[in-house]
Amino acid sequence: MKIVAIFTDQLFSFLYDNEKYNEFDRLMDLWTDADYLQAYAKKNKVTDVYGFINDILQDAEQIQDFLDNIHQNKQPYGFYFEPLQESERKKAILVFHKGKIKKNQLRLYAIKLENNCFLITGGAIKMSQKMEEHPDTANELVKLNNARNYLNQNGVFDEDSFFELLSEDI
Repeated sequence: MKIVAIFTDQLFSFLYDNEKYNEFDRLMDLWTDADYLQAYAKKNKVTDVYGFINDILQDAEQIQDFLDNIHQNKQPYGFYFEPLQESERKKAILVFHKGKIKKNQLRLYAIKLENNCFLITGGAIKMSQKMEEHPDTANELVKLNNARNYLNQNGVFDEDSFFELLSEDI
């Protein structure tokens, strides 16, 4: 596993072994690929395939624009990411978060490292209310846990220790 910067020193993404792109770029490529979306819709028994494709394409663009605006305006990424579970809100670091925009079916999943520092572990098209109810989101929960374990095993307990880990990987 490798960690790469997406936006300066506040938003990062995992680049998993045997993957060509980091998770953010990989997901944006998938979510803007009409052929992939058509196959995904058919696999998940979506009735309005072309409406689904159009919605996901718009949702992906909305996420990219939203994150670009946050970065350009130097706003906190907490405007996009929120705790995965409400009970996690009071914890300071290594908390699971989801990127969420109202009426957007796409989710980026991340671990909060500090107040305005997040590490993307993956993402999915939201097809169920609870993560455990769909194989894609259930897999994302596993990736979140594996990522937190990786950070714990490498001594990450705050933003400083995270940046020390990054400097070791260079």
